[in-house]
Order: sequence, then structure tokens, then C-alpha cells
Amino acid sequence: MLDIIQDRDYILNQLQQLKPDAQPQFGLMSPQHMVEHLAYVVQFSNGKQPQKLYYRQEKAEKFKQYTIYSEQELVPGFRAPMLGEEPAALEHTDLENAIKSLGNELQAFDSFFQDRPAATPVSPTLGKLNYQEWVIFHSKHFRHHLRQFNLL
Repeated sequence: MLDIIQDRDYILNQLQQLKPDAQPQFGLMSPQHMVEHLAYVVQFSNGKQPQKLYYRQEKAEKFKQYTIYSEQELVPGFRAPMLGEEPAALEHTDLENAIKSLGNELQAFDSFFQDRPAATPVSPTLGKLNYQEWVIFHSKHFRHHLRQFNLL
């Protein structure tokens, strides 16, 4: 299950089990905030939300080695520099529509790299990532948030 991001049926089925009033095991996000957050971060890698690198290159490279090239999972409590202290305002009318939107962003991720296999969109904390590196990152990120709501 290392590359969970590639098992879309599993991800979407797990998210469909989420109740709008479920309480997180950690963090401040509601279920809908979490799903919209995942969609937003997928947009970093599908060409819709290009990012700048927030860290010095040396720090980003160390963070990339730890995050992408180790077995370490994402740690609860990490706050990415482009995110505010509070969850962003909700974009969708309900959790169901947020999950559909996430599915669309994941399809856009696939299409982006089918059309541009050598692309290296920037992660704000890790720097440029190729397709396989984004797969690893998204897999760890999705597992992190599925655990947040006891879905994994």
C-alpha cells in the first residue's frame, strides 16, 4: 500500500465513509476541510496551483530526502509554510462535492503527467518533484490524513 495514491477506488471509498461531523485524531480540520486540503495540495502537482519554494534549497533537499526517500511517514502537527494557522474557508457546499472535486484533481494529476512526463512541479517544502516523487509524497500525505480520521 506504499503508493496508495494510485488506488483511487480505495481512497475515494475510504473518504465516502467519512461523516461530516467526524472528529479528527489530531489537527483542527473538519472532514471537509481535510478533503479540500488534499485537493489543494494535489493542485501543486497537476499544474493548477504552481508553487514557489519556501525553504532554502539545502533545507528543501534534506527535507525531500527524509520525506520521499525514507520509510518515514508524515508527522502529525507539521505545518506547511503556505498554509495558515486556521483551516482555509470551505470551497464546496458539502463533503460529497468536496470528495468529487478531489477525484477530479487526481484525474488532472494523471493527465498532467501523461502530457508532460518530464515535468517537475515545485513542492513548497521539497522543491522540484518528478512524477514518481509526487506519487510517493501524495501517498504519504493521503495516508497521514486518512489516519487523522481513522480511515486507515
